[in-house]
Amino acid sequence: MASIRILFLRLCAALLIAIGANGAAYADIPLHTCVAPLVAGERVTADAQYDCGPAQNRFGTGDFAVQLHFSPVRSDSADPLMLRTSSVWQGDETIVFRYADGGTAQTDFAYANSRHFITIGAIFEFPVPVRAAPLTGIDITVKDSANWRGVVIGANLMTASESYRLQSWLVALYAGFGGLSLALLTYNLALWSVLRHRFQLSYAAMVSALMAYTFTSSSIAMLVIPPLANNDRLRLNYVFLALAEVAAIKFMADFFGDQVFGRRLRRVATAVCGLAVVSSLAFALLAPWQGFWLDRLYFVFGAIALLLVLPIIYAAWRARAHNLGLFILAWSAPVGLTIARVAYGMGLLDYSFWLDNGNLIALSVESLLSTMLIVSRLRDIYSERDEAKASEQSALRLANSDPLTGLLNRRAFIDNAIGRTEPHRLFLIDIDHFKAINDRIGHDAGDDVLREVSQAIQECRPDDSLAVRLGGEEFALLVPLRLQSQCPPERLLAAIRKRAMPMNWQVTVSVGFVDGRVTTEEDWRRLYRLADTALYRAKADGRDRACRATDFGATKAA
Repeated sequence: MASIRILFLRLCAALLIAIGANGAAYADIPLHTCVAPLVAGERVTADAQYDCGPAQNRFGTGDFAVQLHFSPVRSDSADPLMLRTSSVWQGDETIVFRYADGGTAQTDFAYANSRHFITIGAIFEFPVPVRAAPLTGIDITVKDSANWRGVVIGANLMTASESYRLQSWLVALYAGFGGLSLALLTYNLALWSVLRHRFQLSYAAMVSALMAYTFTSSSIAMLVIPPLANNDRLRLNYVFLALAEVAAIKFMADFFGDQVFGRRLRRVATAVCGLAVVSSLAFALLAPWQGFWLDRLYFVFGAIALLLVLPIIYAAWRARAHNLGLFILAWSAPVGLTIARVAYGMGLLDYSFWLDNGNLIALSVESLLSTMLIVSRLRDIYSERDEAKASEQSALRLANSDPLTGLLNRRAFIDNAIGRTEPHRLFLIDIDHFKAINDRIGHDAGDDVLREVSQAIQECRPDDSLAVRLGGEEFALLVPLRLQSQCPPERLLAAIRKRAMPMNWQVTVSVGFVDGRVTTEEDWRRLYRLADTALYRAKADGRDRACRATDFGATKAA
């Protein structure tokens, strides 16, 4: 975890240095924006009352006259100036450039041709006509401005070369994010197709929604789909961002599971997701009608979705979720940026270019760390699965084995024996004079004798055979007939004779054996009956020997 934190801090430092270096490289000319509302059909007059305060949205929707004030600046034909403004909901626009010699130049911006002026990052860019006289002012007439956060926001002047460098940096940023997202999407879908963990699919859905949001919010959609108007692009932004929020909450629910997302929290999350989707669809379908309130309602539900992260983290902390620290680290950047964007949407923060485009950096950091998070979660899942499997196997061994000797018990032996189709040899093994052993050296020593005999049987039996303690001092060994040369009865008898026993007691066994199949339970009963007959013959003949049984009786074998 410490190494991951160091990697995260280094990554953030590198990004901040890159942002700072690029921000210092673009010497944009600051513009002071003044706004005057226009009555429908009214022309801009010299005595129009302009308001130069920061809160342009207090005027509401409508038509506006805008003045951009700045120190006189000359536009060089070798590197002309560009007027850049952030994309907002509006209709047509007329831009008049004013020069020191009294001359003017005009650019008309229409709803239908907005794609010709939009650049990467959803920034409108208008070339400033070059004249010999310096540029002294810019007047803009805006029609049908929604003015939810401003009539003209983010206005600045910069040279064409500076604009090109900024756009190149943004293209690299968007391309990197797109490649990273595509790789994550492919990676998680490939894993899901094999492993079928729900959080992989919900994470892939979240990445897909974020890719769709980036496609529209960056204005790439307008370049790829020429008929798409800017206002319609903004409608799509709301829907895709809401879907990304829903997918993110679904990912959290699937990632942490029922131990964190209890019934109550899951119901709350479902309600929040539903409200977020409904508010985004309402904006997309109804705006600009009641657009201000629909916009505010959308950001209110976005704030509620953000607040939902707090009980999720608390529930994960109470459940001692193993990956909570890494989860907080991975999601701190996008959550922090989302808080800032909600504050901007609620009018609590001013517009910032990096606030509008910083989501790529935050989401890139989240994507890299979430990959580690998913890998860590998969490791935990398989560790838990292996532990459960080991526990299950251990429990199965305990249920199927004799607790004293470790051999199979009678039930497990019969379950494993019946159904074998190839011929087998069944040995019945009984310890000679075991009652005398218990009486003379004690029951604890008798238990030790049972363990030593079972160990000798285990060492003699070949693979694919079954050894069992049938009960008391009686054992059985079932060996495939093709392996009978590896376990002759003489070897069993000798192994037990040579075994070191408690108090140096000499222990021997009697063995009865028979060949046949154990395909059915009836076969097993028949073999057991014949081997038992041979065992009694071995005991009757003096013990410490083996007798073979046939359908016609028992014969001495060793």
